[in-house]
Parts: sequence; C-alpha cells; structure tokens
Amino acid sequence: AAEQFRYKVDFDIRDLVSVQDVMEELDFGPNGGLIYAMEFLTKNLDWLEEELETFGDDDYLILDCPGQIELYTHIPVMPAIVGAL
Repeated sequence: AAEQFRYKVDFDIRDLVSVQDVMEELDFGPNGGLIYAMEFLTKNLDWLEEELETFGDDDYLILDCPGQIELYTHIPVMPAIVGAL
C-alpha cells in the first residue's frame, strides 16, 4: 500500500485501519494485512459513507487501490464496497 501520495487525497483508509498496524498486531504478511484491512472497511462502511458526504453530485471519485490482484479475484471485497456506494 502506498505510504505517500503525489496528489491531494480527500480521505485515507489509514484513518480507519493501518495495514502496518494489522501486520504488527496480528503477525500477518503484506497481502494478509491488505485483505484484513479491506474486509475491515466492508464491516465499517459507515466510515466510508461519512467520508463521501463532502462529495457533490458533480464531483468525481477515484479510488486508488492496492495492486494485489488477490483483493479483486479471490475475495468479494471490492464488489461489496462498490455495491455499497
């Protein structure tokens, strides 16, 4: 997962859950930490909804997602997040 961005972000999932903290506390590797964090987000979609309240009807939303393909092919995390939007 990205540590820094070259662009301004409106919100960051690390305000909800940190992959680094997950890896340290649960002794997970990077992919396990990412999967846990994404699943944690699906269980806390109210946080995402609150972050999105500032977006207007004419605003664009770009989700910068980690590049691990397992997040999109092996578990239903992204369909759950997109479905909630």
